[in-house]
Amino acid sequence: MKKLFALFSLLLFIQCGSSDKKTVAEIISEGTLEEIQVLKTTHVKTINQLKKELDQLNEVIESKDQTQKFALVGSIELKEESFNHYVSFQGSIDSDKNILIYPEIPGLLKHVHVKEGQKIKKGTLLAEISDSGLIDQLEQLQLQLKLAKTTFKRQEALWNQKIGSEIQFLQAQTNYFSLEKSVSQMKDQVAKIRITAPFDGIIDHIVADQGSNLAPGMTPVLRIVNLDQMKVTAEIPEIHIPNIKTNTSAKIYVPVINAEYNETVNSVGNFINPNNRSFRVEISINNKNGTLKPNMTAEIEVNDYGNPNAILVPIKNILENQDGASYVYKLVPENASRNIYKAVKTFVKLGATTDNKVEILEGLEAGDRIVEDGIRLVKDQQLVKNI
Repeated sequence: MKKLFALFSLLLFIQCGSSDKKTVAEIISEGTLEEIQVLKTTHVKTINQLKKELDQLNEVIESKDQTQKFALVGSIELKEESFNHYVSFQGSIDSDKNILIYPEIPGLLKHVHVKEGQKIKKGTLLAEISDSGLIDQLEQLQLQLKLAKTTFKRQEALWNQKIGSEIQFLQAQTNYFSLEKSVSQMKDQVAKIRITAPFDGIIDHIVADQGSNLAPGMTPVLRIVNLDQMKVTAEIPEIHIPNIKTNTSAKIYVPVINAEYNETVNSVGNFINPNNRSFRVEISINNKNGTLKPNMTAEIEVNDYGNPNAILVPIKNILENQDGASYVYKLVPENASRNIYKAVKTFVKLGATTDNKVEILEGLEAGDRIVEDGIRLVKDQQLVKNI
């Protein structure tokens, strides 16, 4: 309004300064339509010229007036950076080497050779079961085998000399081979009297007491565990299956011991559970210090998306209009030497978020500068000073 008032005042001064010309009032009252239109055209040209000159004067004043006030803002320059997005799930810790040892043959628990908490190696003798006459049966079969072998060798020698019948030779041969297999089977049974460790580990719990009557596959003797290598398993909704693969990076946090691990997914299930529409993921964890225990709960973050050249903006710098469209204020240089910029409302397309930052898919590029501090006080096309 002040600019327009100045223009009209200047125009009136010009008109009043010419005494030999008719005034606007005189032309309106006495002039023809053509004269009025000519006067209007002259005034419009004069106003446009004065406005142009006034803008030039304002620019000069702005550049020279060191006391002019601008809205003060803080800004950040956008750069390309690596971006990884993670999805979170609840998991459970377990070990493949955590088993109860059961007897393979019935009998009394004769002796336990280990103690709870004892470290043992693979093949260590853990316990012995009473043989229930198996050793005697083996010795008897071995004696029968010895006789059968002698009989077979003699029959074979006679048969090679065409002495005796073929049926006698075949009977001796069959009896020898049959007893040989029986002895082998009995040796396997006798070996099951001795219970040995299937892997290196620790005796976690001795379940059966010495003298207990054991039933194969039903009565546990002891539990052996090896916690050097643990695993975390989780059920993940099927919607994530296109983005989670073997060797995908994963972060694991165990709240009860306040421990974090950076691992990779080593197994992705191929079966979708029809009850909850999920698939199984397994992640191995090294546990040499023994702090992890079976059945602990864990929080898992699995990397499902990455961009090595992403443009990231703090979420707090993203605004929304009434239509839900997201925008930022981009700073366009007006007077770089004085840090004077124009704040331009710039609409952006958002991607995934992480650590209070959001990926910008469209609208901004590396090197752009956007308003960070004072963003709520800025208006579109407003001149601001970057501090």
